[in-house]
Amino acid sequence: MRTKFSGFLTLLLAFVVQITFAQEKTVSGTVTDDEGLPLPGVNILIKDTSTGTQSDFDGNYSIKVEEGKTLVFSYVGFSDQEVIIGTSNNYNISMNSDNELDEVVVTAYKTTTKKRSTQAVTTITAETFEDRPNASLLQSMQGQIPGLNISSSSGQPGAGSTIILRGVGSINGNVEPLIIIDGVPVDEDNFRSLNPNDIESVSVLKDASATSIYGNRGANGVIIINTKRGQFNEKLTFQYSAQYGFTELQNLNLELMNSREKLQFQKSLDQGTGATLSDAEIIALSGNTNTYWEDFFFRTGTTNNQNLSISSGSENTNNFTSIGYFEQEGTFIASDLKRFTFRNNFTGKSNDQKFTYNANINANFSKSNFNDNEGSRSIYFNPYMAAMQSLPFLSPYDADGSVTTTGGIPYGSISGITADLAPYVLLNSAANNTELDEELKIIGSLNAQYDFAKGWHISNRLGIDYTHIQNLEILNPNSLLGPFQAQTGAEFGGLERNSSFRDVYFNNTLNLGYSTIIADKHSIDANIYAEYVKQHRYSFGFEQRGLDPKSLGSGDAFVDGTTVEVINDNEARPYIPTVSKTNLETGLFSYFATLDYDFDSKYGLSASFRRDASSRFTDDYQWGTFYSVSGRWNLEEEAFMQNTAFNLLKLRASYGTAGNQRITGGMFGGLNLTKNLYAFNTGYNNSNAYLPSVIANTDLRWEKTAQANIGIDFALWNNKLSGSLDVYEKKTTDLFQSRPISLINATSAINANIGSMRNRGVEAILKYTIYDANDWVVSVNANAAYNKNEILELAGADEDGIIFESGATALGEGESFGAFYTVEYAGVNPANGNPLFKDADGNLTETLQDADRKFSDKNYLPSFSGGFGAQVSFKNFTLSNQWVFFTDVYRNNLDLADLESNSNIVDRNSAASLLNAWKQPGDITSIPRMNGRFSGVDFINISDRYVEDASYLRLRNIQLAYNFSPEILKNTPFSGLNIYVQGENLLTFSKWRGWDPESGFTQTASSNYPTPKIYTFGLNVNF
Repeated sequence: MRTKFSGFLTLLLAFVVQITFAQEKTVSGTVTDDEGLPLPGVNILIKDTSTGTQSDFDGNYSIKVEEGKTLVFSYVGFSDQEVIIGTSNNYNISMNSDNELDEVVVTAYKTTTKKRSTQAVTTITAETFEDRPNASLLQSMQGQIPGLNISSSSGQPGAGSTIILRGVGSINGNVEPLIIIDGVPVDEDNFRSLNPNDIESVSVLKDASATSIYGNRGANGVIIINTKRGQFNEKLTFQYSAQYGFTELQNLNLELMNSREKLQFQKSLDQGTGATLSDAEIIALSGNTNTYWEDFFFRTGTTNNQNLSISSGSENTNNFTSIGYFEQEGTFIASDLKRFTFRNNFTGKSNDQKFTYNANINANFSKSNFNDNEGSRSIYFNPYMAAMQSLPFLSPYDADGSVTTTGGIPYGSISGITADLAPYVLLNSAANNTELDEELKIIGSLNAQYDFAKGWHISNRLGIDYTHIQNLEILNPNSLLGPFQAQTGAEFGGLERNSSFRDVYFNNTLNLGYSTIIADKHSIDANIYAEYVKQHRYSFGFEQRGLDPKSLGSGDAFVDGTTVEVINDNEARPYIPTVSKTNLETGLFSYFATLDYDFDSKYGLSASFRRDASSRFTDDYQWGTFYSVSGRWNLEEEAFMQNTAFNLLKLRASYGTAGNQRITGGMFGGLNLTKNLYAFNTGYNNSNAYLPSVIANTDLRWEKTAQANIGIDFALWNNKLSGSLDVYEKKTTDLFQSRPISLINATSAINANIGSMRNRGVEAILKYTIYDANDWVVSVNANAAYNKNEILELAGADEDGIIFESGATALGEGESFGAFYTVEYAGVNPANGNPLFKDADGNLTETLQDADRKFSDKNYLPSFSGGFGAQVSFKNFTLSNQWVFFTDVYRNNLDLADLESNSNIVDRNSAASLLNAWKQPGDITSIPRMNGRFSGVDFINISDRYVEDASYLRLRNIQLAYNFSPEILKNTPFSGLNIYVQGENLLTFSKWRGWDPESGFTQTASSNYPTPKIYTFGLNVNF
């Protein structure tokens, strides 16, 4: 009986299996977007299972599934589509755009979606910056994220930018956000060696809920950059992009005197060359020579950008590899950048999908010729200063008609090098001297995760940021300045500086996590972490004065330091080299945890807790604690919101703390402030002495920032209109400052944590699709931010604050950081031509003194900033533009002060505005009489005469593109082809008088390298 029953069960089991296999079949099809274009990488899952696949590069997919089951199609930026499998074997799916509501949002150490995020995070994707002709990604981000202010003080190719998020949060410490690339913290000041075309997305974390998890590094916000990757089940694909264009100097918004005006001006003051010439001679000289020196120091440069990427994927692995070459000539004749980049991102998983891993490696090499004297006050070394101030009646040509490199200045004649001949010195230096940086930068990471039980995982990420920079500066002994670099009278001149520094940034993060869903409504995600960070810097440099021109460029050119020469009847050793070395390290150990809870997609709560130990601090202040809490309410999920125009309406709120351990700003600043250090110096009666150089403060700790944020995210009319609004208050305490102490300690001050500062602001971002029909799509976008900074408490401040003698700014309680502290300029006394000022009581005076300085409402940091743009598409054509603006920002215009100075009349050019200077009693003018008591620099140091409005509106980018349709490419090897023309920085509207109102977040602008205009043509090819 048992045998018969077993046989019956066997037959029944075989029958059931046969029926099961008979119902399972292979289903295939193509996934496209709402415009009919194929979508690669669409996730296709059998509902309520973990079985799935992805569409390939052409949107094709294939999967085994039983009849009656449901396939779920999901893709970032599109609504999920569900299909019940019937008798058909082919299902073509058209995905509907969801306008980024289910967009993946990268937050600290994890990802979520826009609908579920409780944090103030703004994300931009590759399409907003990948074809831009800027060497640095940061320059392309300007004006695209509310509250994120990015400004560069230099237009040199690859120059760094200053980044300020939600206002300045420190007086002496670091003010820039933490930047992380593929999980690896990197130097925020060095992006010239990174290829923007490798970037997939950039997420800016603003509020405490997003940043406090980074502990004592998150006070200034966090920028997370993710690079491109391959997709699983993707066939081998290639993408090639090419770009070529030109760079031009910005227009000088300032009128200079021409030759005739300058000579007549000199003649009227009985000074300079004009005073020695008759009117007829002035006419003859100015008619023959009228040089605009900008034409000789600057050029139309070229931009060449080539990139090739290869991606592929099998069922368990995918790979993305890219190589790139970027070359850009600067507008200055001796500046350029060449960059070679390589990236490989590899991802793999086990057959059961429990073990996943990825490895990223990014290796870059750049070579940059540059001028490091921009912004300096030396007319012999700064070409931007010389281009404005050089005399127009000097000829730029030699007798044979070629552009001169000497101007006839005799070699070795120190008396022949005078300020009026500075343009010849600069042309000579550009032709003969070398300023070169070579940089190798490697960013790599290795991440692995194992799902060892249901809901449980353990992972580890190892990352490294390696930077090695080699700098070479050679001042040729045969150049005009060469003979004077060693001791005066020495046989050999010239100068060579070699320096190198190596930074290694190592971090490792271990994570244990658990996630579960209870009763289909309660979602819980909990994680604990341990992190180790170590940074090392090694630098070495030497300087050799005295080079043999026969062997220039090699070590053989160095004149032996033991060489003895007789100079001025005395034996001397003028060629002794100098050597320097630095070896620094700092570290951080942390453990932290996060908890996220979601109820039925309506309500969400998040919390984080972190403990940090920093090598910068000691004893009780080595460890710090940081935390955050945040919540959200998705009102669109409530019953009372059904059948309304809203498909997203989410309220957010958060509060938390973060820190800033870089209390002196630099990556390796403030490492020894908790130690007693000594140094040799001059003591009593000029005797050698051993004096304290640092007095230990064992109570020193990081600056701490507490931030509250309330926000709303919304989308209406099927995402036709979407945006967000945030209001925040951020207060920084324990500001790092210098505290006065008794002189009995051999110093008058000690570094300490005293003081506080507050930032309050509002941010908004909007996107609106105006029209979408009949082959037309018209959309607009805008973002804006307002920030109000206020210093609440200062260390050692008197009733006026901390005043810097002969400076234009000061620190005051109740004032904003960066506020100008000046004497108000009141114009010109029509009776005598003297400048007028207002004293501390508001009375007119001709006396300019520090005692009459007072705080103004002018600041060199912007209160308002943002950007806006529009995109118009018709069939395959797309026209887009992006504008940026900064308002309520002021800067001291030192260039204009020099050009209107009465001390530079003889040997430098002047602004044409001086032609309207006061000449006789009764004249009404804003320019004082010439040969007065004050020069331009005098005004700069104390008064607000040259504190100018540096607000500007700039057309940052405009592009016209044509995308070839699949029908056109049907019989070609290409699966996609796009061509475009674009311009960068083409229009600037500003009251600023000079080349460029964008001059970094500095109080004084002085002959900086202007941001260039860039015109490019490019194409993108997929095959």
